[in-house]
Amino acid sequence: MSDDQPLLAVGSGSYETNMFFVQSLDDQLDVKASFASKFPIYSLAFKANLLMAGTDRNTSVLYHVDRARLLGFTSDDSDGPLVKCVGTFKNKSAKSIDVAAPGNHVPTKRVSCVEFAPAFGAASGGWPPSSVSSNADLFLSCLGGVVNIWDAAASQHAVRIEKVSNQPLVCARWSPQAPASLVATGGTDGVVSVLDLRRRGKAVAWRTAETAWMGTADIGGAINDVAWSPYMPYWLATSGEGGSVSLWDLRYAASEGAAVATLQHPTSHGSVRSLAWSPTHVDLLATGSSDKSWWLHSLRVDEDDALEMGRKDRRVVRDTVVADRRAADDIGSVVAVRAKGNTFYTLSSCGDLYAHRVTASALNGASVHRMEGDDFERAEAAVYARDVRAAAESVLGLVDKLKEESDQAAEDSAKADSQQQQQQQHPLMKYAECIKALCDLFKAKTRLGHSSWTLPPPSVALAAAGSSLADGGTAATATTAAQTAVPGNADAAHTAFMDDLECYGYGLPPDFPLESTASRQPVVWQALERLNMSNLRIKLANMIAVADAADQQGSKTKGSPAVGSDGRPLWKSIVDKEKQLVQYVRAEPALFDARLLRSTVKMILPHDCIAGLKLGLGICEAYLANRNASPIPLPASIACTALDGLVHVLLFPTVFDADTAGDSSASDDPAMAARKVVTPDVQLVRERISECLHACPEVVFEMVRLEIRIQETVLRGGEQAQVAESIVTAMKEHAKTVGRMLEGNPQVQIHSLYPATTTLSASAVRLYLNSLVPMRAYDEYLVNTQWWRASSKVDHDQGSVVGADYGWLASYPLARVLNRQTATLVVPRFRRQIDVVRQTIQKEPLSLEPRLYRDTLLKISRINLMMRCDHPLSFSASSPPSQDNGLITTSIPTTLLAEAFEDVGHAFLMLLEALTRHTSHRDAYKRAAAEAQPLYESLVLLVDVERGHRPRRRESAAKLAKDIDQLQYDDRKSQIASINKYLRKLESYTSTVN
Repeated sequence: MSDDQPLLAVGSGSYETNMFFVQSLDDQLDVKASFASKFPIYSLAFKANLLMAGTDRNTSVLYHVDRARLLGFTSDDSDGPLVKCVGTFKNKSAKSIDVAAPGNHVPTKRVSCVEFAPAFGAASGGWPPSSVSSNADLFLSCLGGVVNIWDAAASQHAVRIEKVSNQPLVCARWSPQAPASLVATGGTDGVVSVLDLRRRGKAVAWRTAETAWMGTADIGGAINDVAWSPYMPYWLATSGEGGSVSLWDLRYAASEGAAVATLQHPTSHGSVRSLAWSPTHVDLLATGSSDKSWWLHSLRVDEDDALEMGRKDRRVVRDTVVADRRAADDIGSVVAVRAKGNTFYTLSSCGDLYAHRVTASALNGASVHRMEGDDFERAEAAVYARDVRAAAESVLGLVDKLKEESDQAAEDSAKADSQQQQQQQHPLMKYAECIKALCDLFKAKTRLGHSSWTLPPPSVALAAAGSSLADGGTAATATTAAQTAVPGNADAAHTAFMDDLECYGYGLPPDFPLESTASRQPVVWQALERLNMSNLRIKLANMIAVADAADQQGSKTKGSPAVGSDGRPLWKSIVDKEKQLVQYVRAEPALFDARLLRSTVKMILPHDCIAGLKLGLGICEAYLANRNASPIPLPASIACTALDGLVHVLLFPTVFDADTAGDSSASDDPAMAARKVVTPDVQLVRERISECLHACPEVVFEMVRLEIRIQETVLRGGEQAQVAESIVTAMKEHAKTVGRMLEGNPQVQIHSLYPATTTLSASAVRLYLNSLVPMRAYDEYLVNTQWWRASSKVDHDQGSVVGADYGWLASYPLARVLNRQTATLVVPRFRRQIDVVRQTIQKEPLSLEPRLYRDTLLKISRINLMMRCDHPLSFSASSPPSQDNGLITTSIPTTLLAEAFEDVGHAFLMLLEALTRHTSHRDAYKRAAAEAQPLYESLVLLVDVERGHRPRRRESAAKLAKDIDQLQYDDRKSQIASINKYLRKLESYTSTVN
C-alpha cells in the first residue's frame, strides 16, 4: 500500500490477470484497474509512483504507475500507459540442486520479499554508500537466504549482497527509523536476524537462537513475518508457524530464544502469517492467521502474583483483543498506513480484500486508566480513541470545577490575615497528581531517535544467540561470551520493555499532530492552555518547596543552586519558561498568587540577576495589563498592590530597608540619633511599597526597568568613567520618564528634578550617587541627597500622598550611610574645589580655563536654587572606628557660597572682557560670546525650571496635594534675583554672537 495515497496494489501468483489497483474510500474499496504481468507475483512493494514485484524467475520487476490517472486526477502523461515496466533486477541465485540435504529446503527461484527503503537520515558510518544519491530509491529483495540491496536507478549491479542464512528467507523489513540502515529478516529456520548495513563485512548484528525449521509451537518453527514498531525503534515483532507473536527489545541480546513478551490468542489454532503495528497507537498490533482470523491485540502491563517470588519485576504483558474478524480463507497479508489512521487491510488466500476500521467504541474499552473518577476516565478513553475534542471537553469541565474552588479559596485568603495566608496552600495543589496525569495524557511523546539507543555489541548479541557469526569468534569463545552475557539480560530486557510500554502506551504517541488539531478546534487549544497553566503553577510550587527544603536541611554547598530530578538547576528551568509564565499570569492571575511569584523570582535573582529582574518585570506588566483590560473591578487578590512583596524582592534593598552594605558603625551614629531613624520590618517596608503601587503602579514598574538597565551596565563593565556616565544618564532619562507619567497625578510627589528620589531601589540610588563623585558633580550629589537629610514636616491633611512629606526618606536607614558619605567625602571635596578656584583667581584672575569658571558658577547656582533645607550644607557624622569616637563636622556656609559666586562671577566677566581686547574686533566678540553662551543658557534654564516650580495657588488644601516648593520659596527669591543680575551682565557678551 502507498504511504501517502489511499491506493493499494494487489498481486497474484496467477499467469493471467494478476495485478490489481484498489482505491480505499471512506466506506468502500474501489478497484480502479487490473493488469496481466508476464510472470506470477510473489511479493510487492509500493512507493510513490514506483511498484516493485518479486517473480519466480530470480528477478524483481520495477513498474512505473501513473497514480494520478488511476485516482481520477489530471496527469502530465495522459497518453502513456497506466503501468509500464521500467527495469528488471536479477538477484543472486542459489545453487541449483535436485535433491536437498536432510533438514534443508529445496532451493527456489521465487523472490519471497521486496521492500523499498524509507527516507534516509543523515549519513552515518558509511550508509548509504557514497556512490548512492541521498534521494535514491533503494529496495531489498530476498532470494533463498540472501538479501540483495538495489538502487532502482541502476539495475546492472546490486549495491550490496548479504547472505543471512543457509535456509530460505521468508520476510525482510527495513526499519522505518533514520538512518534506515537496519533490516530485519526471518526465515524457515526460525531465526530472526537484524542486519546493520553500516557494518563492513558481515552485516548481521543481532539474531535469535537457532531452532529447527520444522519445529512445533514450543520452539516457534519458521518465521512468517517481522514488523518494526513505527514508534519504538528497538521493538521488533515476529510471527511464526507456532501461532504466536514474539516481541523483542533489540537493545538486549536474545537469550536462549526468549522474547520479552509473547502473544497467543487462546482460541487461535493456525500459524500467524502476517503482522502490522498500528500507525496511531504504540500498543496495538494486528495479526492475520491461517485459521482465517484477524485480531487486533492491545498490549497492557499488569501485575502477576503467580510469578516466582524471586523475580524482582512481577509485571507481565496482558494481551487483550480489541477487535477481530473472520475471512473467507487464510489471511496472508495485513497492512496499515498512517494516512488511513485506524484502518487495517487484510488479504486472504482466495483473493478477498478487507478493510477493518476500528471504531472509537472499540478503542474506548482498551484504554488505560490511571485516574479515578468518571470525568477522568472519560477523558482517558477519548484520548485513547484519538477523539481529542471529546477529551478536551471533559478536561474543561474538570478544570472549571477546580477554578471555581480556587477562586473561592482566593477570596477567603484575601480576607485572612498575613500569617494565615502564609500557612494556606493553594487549593489546586490538592489535585496536583490529577493535573500531572492529565498533562501526560495530552502530551505527545518525544520520538526516539537513532542516537537514543544502540544494538548490543556483536560479540554479545551473536554469542548469546549461539551464532558463529560473531566477529572474530570461535565456537569456544562464543560459548564463553554467551555464558557471561546472558545472566540478568532477560530480566533487564523485560523491565525495560515494561517501562516503555507503560510510558508510551498511555496518552498520545510521538509525532501526534496535537498543535494542528488544536489550531482547528478551539476547545482543544483552550483545554491545553488550562492544563498547562495549572501544571506550571504546580511545578513552580514544587520547585520552591524543593529549594526551601534544601536550604533548611543544609544539604547544598554554599552558592550551589537546588537541582531537579534531571540534575538541572531549578532556576534555569524557570527561566526557560519565562514567556509562558508571563503569558499565563496575564490570562489567569488568580492562579498564580503573588506569594508564589515572589518566591519564583527570588529563586532566580542570586544566580542570574538580569533574568530574574526581567521575569519580575514581565509579571508586573501582566498584572497591570490584566487590570487595565478588565471591564469590572478586579478582586483585591489580583490587584497591583498585591505585588508589593515581588517589587520588594526586585528592588531589594529598597530605600526603606535596613542598610546591609554600609558601615555597621553607622547604626550607632550619634549625629543621626536625633533624627529618630527607624529600622523597619518587612511588613512596614511593603506597606510603603504598596502605597506607591496603589498611587501609580506604572511608575513603580518603571523603577524595575531602571534597575535592569543599571545592572546590565554594571555587569557589562568597562572603564570606570564610562560606566559612571552611563549610570548617570540612565537615572536622568528615568527621571524624565517618571515626570511625564506623574503629570496630573496628585497622589505622588516624586521629584523628577532629583533623580535619586525617582526610584525605591537603594542600589540604584547609591550607584547613581557614587557615579557622581568621580565625575565631580558634587552639586548634583548634594541636591539629591537632601531628601535623606531634611527634617520631616508632615502635613497630616496630605499624609496619604506619597512624598507629601518632603523629608519622608530621612527616617530610614539609608539616611545614615548617605549622611556619613556626604559629611566625610562630598562636602570636603566640594569646598576644596571652591576654595582652590577662589585662591587661584585671587592670585591671577585670568589664569583658569573658561570651563572651570562656568562649572563653578553653575554648581553654586544649582546649590542655591535647588536646596530645600534650612541648613543644607552642614553635616555631622561619627568618626571611623580606627579613630576616636568623636564627631566629624563639615559645612559650607551660605555666605561662603554667595561670596564665591560673586568672586568667580566677577573673574569670569574679567576674562570675557580680556578676550574682547586681545584680538580683532570681529573675532574678539565671537570668542567671548562662545565662552559666555553655555553658562548663560544653563543659568537661564535653571532659573526657568525654578520659576516653573513656583507654588500653585490652592483653593483647598484638602483637594490638592501640598507642593513642597511652597516651603522656603521666599528664601530663594534673593538667589534668583542675584542670578538674574549676573545674567544681564553676561547678555552683553552673548548678544554679540551674530
